[in-house]
Amino acid sequence: MRIRVDALDKIANGAGLTSRYAIAKRLGVSQSTVGRVLDGEQLPGNPFIAATLTAFDVSFDEVFEVGEVADEVAA
Repeated sequence: MRIRVDALDKIANGAGLTSRYAIAKRLGVSQSTVGRVLDGEQLPGNPFIAATLTAFDVSFDEVFEVGEVADEVAA
């Protein structure tokens, strides 16, 4: 599973959140977690996904996509 960075950026900007710090604060997670997820260094976990869906009132498919397991393991 991957985050659609472009989609989250658009949604966050629409909410007036223009920094990773602001996104992290809205989600209730650390700025480093937001950075690792957005940079593709870490897959989004259930708490991150739930916080994103709740904080921005969006559907799963708007922000996340399910990829091949081999792609995720290689990343």
